[in-house]
Amino acid sequence: MRRHNIFFVLFIVLIAVTFTLSCNRSKNNVPIQIDAKKPQIDEYAALFEENKPVQRIAEDLSGKVIILTEKDFIERITDIDSPKGFQYKGQTPCVVEIFAYTCKFCTYQSDLLNVMAPEYQSKVIFYKIDIDRAYDVRTAFKVDNIPTLLFFKPKGKYTSTIGYQNREKLTNLIDELLLKP
Repeated sequence: MRRHNIFFVLFIVLIAVTFTLSCNRSKNNVPIQIDAKKPQIDEYAALFEENKPVQRIAEDLSGKVIILTEKDFIERITDIDSPKGFQYKGQTPCVVEIFAYTCKFCTYQSDLLNVMAPEYQSKVIFYKIDIDRAYDVRTAFKVDNIPTLLFFKPKGKYTSTIGYQNREKLTNLIDELLLKP
C-alpha cells in the first residue's frame, strides 16, 4: 500500500513540474509586436469568405487587350479554388482569351480581339492569358483546346467557347452574353 502512495505522489509531482515548466515557457516568450501601420487580420474570420475584405483593383477601360499572369487572373477575374464557384470580381464585363504563342488560331483570335477592344471601350474589358504559364487556371477551367474564350459578367456565371470565333460570332456572343441586361 505504501508503494502505491509513493507512485501516486511521484505522479502528482511530475504533473506539477510539467505544468510549471510549460507555464514558464509561455511567460518567457517575446511579446507580440503590433505594427500600427500594418492592418491586422482576424485569422479566424479570414477563414470565411464573407468576412474577407473585398479589395477592388482599378479596372483598365482603355480599350486595349490586357495580358494577365496567373496571379493577375486570380486578383482581377476570379478565385480558382473558391467553394462558391467562379465569381467575377470586376464591375465591367470581360472576355478572357486563353491562348498560346505557338498556336496559329490563337494569333488570329488575338488579332481580332485587338481590333475589337477599342470598339467596346468602357463597356467590355479584354484580357488574355498564356496557357503555358497558367497551369492552375487551365486546370480549373478544364481547358484542353485553344483558343478558349471565357466571358464573365458581374453577378453572373461565366460562359466559354472553344476555337476561333470570327468577328460576327464574337460580336453576337459579347452582345448576348455580356451586354444584354
